[in-house]
Amino acid sequence: MQPRNTNNIPDESYLQLLERVDFTPMFIMGDHRSGTTVLYQTLVANECFNYLNAYHIIKYDEILDNHINGTKEKTRQELENLFQSLEISDRLIDTVKPTLDLPEEYGFILKNAGYESYLNFENLLLFAQVCKKFQFTSNPDQPLLLKNPWCLPHFMYIKSVLPKAKFIFIHRHPLHVMNSKLKAARLVLSVKNSYLQLISKRYREIFDNPIRRLLFRVLYSSFFGLGVRRVTQTSLLSTSYFLENIKSLPTTDYISIKYEDLCQTPESTILKVLDFLQLEAKTTVDYERAIEPRPVKLLPEVENSYDEICRKLQPYLVHCGY
Repeated sequence: MQPRNTNNIPDESYLQLLERVDFTPMFIMGDHRSGTTVLYQTLVANECFNYLNAYHIIKYDEILDNHINGTKEKTRQELENLFQSLEISDRLIDTVKPTLDLPEEYGFILKNAGYESYLNFENLLLFAQVCKKFQFTSNPDQPLLLKNPWCLPHFMYIKSVLPKAKFIFIHRHPLHVMNSKLKAARLVLSVKNSYLQLISKRYREIFDNPIRRLLFRVLYSSFFGLGVRRVTQTSLLSTSYFLENIKSLPTTDYISIKYEDLCQTPESTILKVLDFLQLEAKTTVDYERAIEPRPVKLLPEVENSYDEICRKLQPYLVHCGY
């Protein structure tokens, strides 16, 4: 056991241990509300990946310290007690149960540190540290699987700095994505989401500031179609970027699946991904039970704009077979 660091960042004393740690991450790439979470959960359930979870985000500055000094379980128990005291039983925005082992997005760590949520030149060193911490404290023989929807319109930058990276693109009908985004944004801006407050500094700052929260509620509201226009614009940006750049990726470096196929034929879809990654499941997973799709009920403003939005997104819809 090494002596504990006495400054404000417990892991600082152990960062030199990461110098020789190697990593080649695999990325799940998809828009927010496109099924990235359920895909991430299902893949890691096969126990052949290292992955980032809620514990890593909440306690990022002491991951190494807890690992080296044997205090990880004590810290996790304290967090479990906190979850219970806050009565955290779901994420509110879906049926996913938040736990300390819930696969999460590295964008939260980047944003909590004051950077953009997507990977770029300014936060690249922090991202590398993130990956090395997870590999150091996990099974070094397993690949690192990551997801971060904010990186979807930046995947070519990732490929340029991590040339060996592999990508798993997940697509969902963009109208359903927009519909889900609006519902989720409106919900977390009107009702405090205790789980999101624990993992996102930005969410805490927005929710705890009445003026900022009101501004965001207006931006995602149905007033003058502001919410629909906002999510349509983001979908246009991400889908256009995908179409413009996907041909630049070698076909050996990526696979594309659809959320709808994942729901209808979960086992064959997951096995297809594992086969692409040249990995085998280490445990048996009940895929039918793990993936339980819910019926989609479109918001009135989304339904009223259906034809117009589809016209704008026609190239992407054709590419994906929608």
